[in-house]
Amino acid sequence: MDDKDLIKGILSLREWQGFDCKRVLAKPGKLLETIVAFANTDGGILVLGLEDIKKASGEARLIGINERLDHVAELLHLVKTDISPALGNITHFEIPIMNTLGKPDKLYVFNVHKSNDIHSLRSADTFVRRGDKTVKIGSVEITRLKYEKGSIKFEDELSSISDLECLDQNLLQSFRKDISSTETDMWQILKDNGLAAGISGNRQLVKGAVLLFAKNPAVILKKKCAVKISHYHGNEPSFTGEPNFVRRPFTIEGPLLYQIQQAVKYFEDVVRSSPPSLRGASFAPSFMIPVWAFQEAVANAVIHRNYAVEDDIQVRFFSDRIEVESPGTYPGHITVLNIRKERFARNPMILRVLNRFANPPNLDIGEGVNRMFEVMREANLYEPLYIPAEHSPHSVLVVLWNMQKIVYWDIVSDYLVKKGSITNVQARKITGISDTLKMSRLLKEWVEKRLIEKIGSGKRSTVYVKPGHDILKNLFS
Repeated sequence: MDDKDLIKGILSLREWQGFDCKRVLAKPGKLLETIVAFANTDGGILVLGLEDIKKASGEARLIGINERLDHVAELLHLVKTDISPALGNITHFEIPIMNTLGKPDKLYVFNVHKSNDIHSLRSADTFVRRGDKTVKIGSVEITRLKYEKGSIKFEDELSSISDLECLDQNLLQSFRKDISSTETDMWQILKDNGLAAGISGNRQLVKGAVLLFAKNPAVILKKKCAVKISHYHGNEPSFTGEPNFVRRPFTIEGPLLYQIQQAVKYFEDVVRSSPPSLRGASFAPSFMIPVWAFQEAVANAVIHRNYAVEDDIQVRFFSDRIEVESPGTYPGHITVLNIRKERFARNPMILRVLNRFANPPNLDIGEGVNRMFEVMREANLYEPLYIPAEHSPHSVLVVLWNMQKIVYWDIVSDYLVKKGSITNVQARKITGISDTLKMSRLLKEWVEKRLIEKIGSGKRSTVYVKPGHDILKNLFS
């Protein structure tokens, strides 16, 4: 991409959680707050030398950085000296422009990646992004953010439980057998696997052990930590008249492995009982989502959720989709853009223990999410949809669509992965669709399914991107 296209792309962006632009007249300290907020939230781009879109439009926004070059120099110094811990994953570069005075100038771009750490200024102030605003947070929210990032681990905290009677003894023995342990002291087995702490006479289970092996963790920990199933007739919940439940919502409590197994069992029952539909030359269940895709989505929710949050995992069945929503946003440096490539475990001990069972609920080889995408593609269904944190700030929401994808979707989806954005004209060119209205209808349908988002407005200026604004990946990678 040349500089002209890059500038055009920047001017098409609106300010939001992952993008901000400022004139360099702003105080360097305020600009530093935005950089810290990006690192603490989902990462983002800060462009200096660009007028606010509310005050100017198009190339009239290209003010440049020459009006206060000393502010840029000071900001670069502050990035190195005034952020604790130091930012490791940040890049910056210049883009040549002609400013509004018709003189050669530059934009200065900071590309800040989401961090595993929580960063503060030297003043001890800590910031996050909320929508298009940079917001200062206090000690309570900092603690919450530490749990979200995984720098504080709920699973490692002591539970004050020193009696193994509250645990499922059959499950404990299965675990002992599956790890081929010859140890006869169950406390020692638990301690060797990070599930207990202390010495004889003063031993306690950690909270992760309670979640994994207690008969009812919700009762012992006195918090919501189960899976709740809601099953609806049709494609949306009814908020008027009689609720449109297929059956009354129910909660699956018990050890984490049991929660996953029972959720999968209900899914299999739904598939078996779904009315058959004609596909090709034969009849098949109308619920088409592969069981492995559902199991992986639920297992990921159970394993990687934030157990410090007082809520259950929500699994919602609709005719056209399943939604799996787990408390706590994406952990560590994970975002919707890198979830297929990067790994980070908020609860590494829970992950490890579950994968030591003879029949683990998921494979700890970094391929689970990718395999979800593949099995959905093989079933000719739309790929799993991970909702960006800006739209679901307190949870991870994944949607599995129970519908055959339109034949043109793979072409458009692959183009978006490679290019970052697409217009109606570009979509017609790559699909061979000549009818503008037909293409518009397809794009609208994909927007309604949340598979793509609109950036900009108007027939000529409308740009479509995948959730998470891959347009930034295209512009700044």
